[in-house]
Amino acid sequence: MASTRWTRGCATQRLKYRGFPAPPRRAERPCWAWAADMAGEKKVFGFEEVAGHNVTKDCWLIIAGKVYDVTSFMDEHPGGDEVLLAVTGKDATNDFEDIGHSESAREMMEKYLIGEIDASTIPVKRTHVTPQQAPGNPDKGDDMLIKILQFLVPILILGLAFAIRQYTKSE
Repeated sequence: MASTRWTRGCATQRLKYRGFPAPPRRAERPCWAWAADMAGEKKVFGFEEVAGHNVTKDCWLIIAGKVYDVTSFMDEHPGGDEVLLAVTGKDATNDFEDIGHSESAREMMEKYLIGEIDASTIPVKRTHVTPQQAPGNPDKGDDMLIKILQFLVPILILGLAFAIRQYTKSE
């Protein structure tokens, strides 16, 4: 008789196996993705649903017909999160291939895979909507004041030192 194996993790991962090896443990993937993999199914997303995930705290990409949730990778991406946000809301396959990612980068993508895109929902021609990104520093006036002070304060100190020296020298 075949042995019974149980996977560890969330309730949807606790599926009973008879004679099949347990899937490898990947804590990075959502637990519902395991249930879909075990059933031999991939979650299929519509284009508009994927395009709606276009902010730093919730970012999905379409690359080669697959959907990736790269939210947790935003801070780690070598090109910065702006690069990822710039390719949301469209098929990013060409952008991904043009960069020439390494084999290790391609292997790393697997842990962010959440499903596939329904090809019939991808518009033929779509105008790209700029992603909504929280401004890094909305008040540019403070930056200008700091730059002016960084320039003027040393000059004022130098002028004051020169004036004190001239005053003490003349007496």
